[in-house]
Amino acid sequence: MKVYLLIIIGFLFSETVAQKIDLSGNWIGTATYLNDQIHLRYELEQNGKEIRGTVFSRNVNTNDSIKVSVTGEINKHELELRGIKIIYKTGLSCMANNVLAYSINQENDMLSGRWKGDMRLNTCPPLVSGNVTLFRENEPIEIATSTIRSDAEASTPTVTIRQEDELAKTLIDELSDRKYYALIIGINQYNDEQIQNLDNPIDDAKRLADVLLRYYSFEKEQLTLLENPSRENMIKALDELAKVVTEKDNLLIFYAGHGIWNAQLNQGYWLPTDASFDSRSYWLSNSTIRDYVGGIKAKHTLLISDACFSGGILKERAAFANSRAILELYKLPSRKAMTSGTLKTVPDKSVFIEYLLKNLITNHAPLLSADQLFRQFKIAVINNSPNGQVPQYGPITQTGDEGGDFIFLKRQ
Repeated sequence: MKVYLLIIIGFLFSETVAQKIDLSGNWIGTATYLNDQIHLRYELEQNGKEIRGTVFSRNVNTNDSIKVSVTGEINKHELELRGIKIIYKTGLSCMANNVLAYSINQENDMLSGRWKGDMRLNTCPPLVSGNVTLFRENEPIEIATSTIRSDAEASTPTVTIRQEDELAKTLIDELSDRKYYALIIGINQYNDEQIQNLDNPIDDAKRLADVLLRYYSFEKEQLTLLENPSRENMIKALDELAKVVTEKDNLLIFYAGHGIWNAQLNQGYWLPTDASFDSRSYWLSNSTIRDYVGGIKAKHTLLISDACFSGGILKERAAFANSRAILELYKLPSRKAMTSGTLKTVPDKSVFIEYLLKNLITNHAPLLSADQLFRQFKIAVINNSPNGQVPQYGPITQTGDEGGDFIFLKRQ
């Protein structure tokens, strides 16, 4: 398991040093885990034995980053800092405990030691650890780029760090002015006796709608919930979205119900409540869905399908290997799909929706990309599904995807 970012810190001091040293100011440096290097910046303010401030960290290999508020105090031989609020987060992240010794290296204050995980919620896994090295930043530096450069001939690293919090704030303000539309579809009952009724899709659709309205920037006026709709009802809802959604808006489409795959036509279908098992005339084909996804002029569209054979709509059947900066993901238009499986059946009681909702609810970051969300729960679905289903994520071909991603904005 990759461990990328650290946000809880502890320092080891002698009693004499603890009385004399003032940790107020900026500390910069690096942490390591296996082959990953993590760039760090601490902005601390000390008042007696109490410490408050912020911690910024960024993984060099993936650009995953996090900034948090921290607080703590010096107790006997150590200073313990605790993360109390996530200011923003991109990519994978976790909290870790660290014990760092204070020393002076060529007239520069230095904190060095190791970090390790523990058993608490949202922390790095137990038994993982890495090295940490920090130097006090003696001179003000211009915060401009996302790189950190170490000069081997200098006693203190020269550091420049992009002001990620300002970028995040800018994007939050930008997304707050955009509308988030959602079409949520759940189908339990089918008119044709040859098609088995289902127990859970409508409840799953309602729960997702509730999570989006309660935790994210979706409003009731822009959310449509369809229970047991006919093909005509589904087409009308898509037509209405095509009228109102603009190029500045974001769109999420969710479907839970039966899916079917026609091997002869190499085509997948959603089955509306009025579908006939013996005729495709009332089925909703992947090609029709794809046409609407490409035609509705949203900035970003995310299709989530919890149905059998739902992976057939994807151009790629693999999750992205690398995380990208959320700001860059937002700039480019996207048409992505997240599906509960590949070209196989999935159970009525959905493990996929359980972990999707769990991760949406427990997310604390103000900005969450769909790719990031998917990577957080994919393995859990694989490990806990009765038939080894493998959820999928990728671009929908020929719909105008340019490499961006759908960004969930946490309700403030």
